[in-house]
This record gives sequence, structure tokens and C-alpha cells, in this order.
Amino acid sequence: MTHHNQFISYACVFSLTCITGNAFATMTYLDEASFTSALGGTVATIESFEEPPADNSSPLVFPTVEVSCDGSAWCSGFFGTSTTMPTNGSHGVYFSTPDSITFTFSSPITAFAIDVGDLGTRGATDFSATLSNGNSATLFTGYTGTPDSQAFVGLIDTVEFTSITFQGSAPDDGIYFDRMQTALITAVPEPHAYALLLVGLGLLGMKHYQKRQTNAAAI
Repeated sequence: MTHHNQFISYACVFSLTCITGNAFATMTYLDEASFTSALGGTVATIESFEEPPADNSSPLVFPTVEVSCDGSAWCSGFFGTSTTMPTNGSHGVYFSTPDSITFTFSSPITAFAIDVGDLGTRGATDFSATLSNGNSATLFTGYTGTPDSQAFVGLIDTVEFTSITFQGSAPDDGIYFDRMQTALITAVPEPHAYALLLVGLGLLGMKHYQKRQTNAAAI
């Protein structure tokens, strides 16, 4: 590595311009064991959608969450509660792309997880989530599922949020949800804590670089 490239590497860390402000804000989990471990002992509230509203139209109101559908393709015909593919109890909720589905919570949370069924059975899909705090995450890229297959998705954010919206890129992909888990983790590290750590590492890097430059000049 040349001296110039070394300087760029150190400067990149020092200035923090090589990461975005939200680089550490949203952490995603595709297996439940990792998600549960990341909760750090916080007990999640489980919603199994076992009290389906009499009217199966948007929004669906449950004790801890309101579920709504946004779009004009399937919201009026393929959205609501269903006994198809439940993972906890006998009911779940469902929708179809290209529409989106939003879960709005009765109080702010920082952790969310849910079982997802039949995802990607209409072709490879990019499945993403957008939070009310402005953060977003792509949970699956090019995912192809099989009929009746189940997946787990979870995320923990450093900033509280009150809703999460899911959308998939494959058209006409009917997707089922059940066993929603939510929690408010009070000990989630804030992004500035990571920034301070990186600043410290950057200062050490710059000091090392300057020392090497001084030694080189003395030779």
C-alpha cells in the first residue's frame, strides 16, 4: 500500500465519511435464536391475531396493533385475517404484493419479529421493511420460497418506532403473517456510541500514520 492510500484509509476512519449516520441503527435477524439473544432478557409481547375483527377490511384492529393495507391491486380482495398457515393459534393476517402491509403499534417499540409464510412463491422477491422513524432494511434479496414454507424475520432498531411496513418486489405474491413479537429495549446502544468508538479508533490510526511518516522522514 502506498503512503497516499494509507493516508486515505486512516482519513476515512477519522472523518467517519465512509459510513452513514444510520449504519448501526437497524439490525436484522433471520433466525429466532439470534433475535431472542439480542433482546438481552427483555420479554417480547406476542400478538397471534386470535381476535379477528368482524369486518375483514383495512384497518384490522387488534389489542396491541392495527394492521392496514395500502395499494389498489389486492387490498380490497386479498387482505385480512385467515386460518391459512397460522404458527401460533388458529389465525393470522395476510396481504399480496404489489400492495404493502403496515403494522401500527399502540406504543413505541425498538424490537419487532414475525413469522412469514408463502413468501416468494410467485418468483424471486426482494422483501423489505420501512420503519416510521425513517430507517429501512432489506430482509431478503432474490428470495424464492415454496408453497406453505415459513420464514422468520426480526429487527432491532436503536431508535423507537411506532409502525413497520412490508413490501415485496415480486408481483401477486400472497404473504401470511403470524406470531408477531414486539418489545421496547431500553439498553439498545445509540448510534453516537458507535460514532465515538470510531472516532477513537480514527485518532489512533492518524497517530500511527503520523508516527510512521515522521520515522520515514528521519531515515
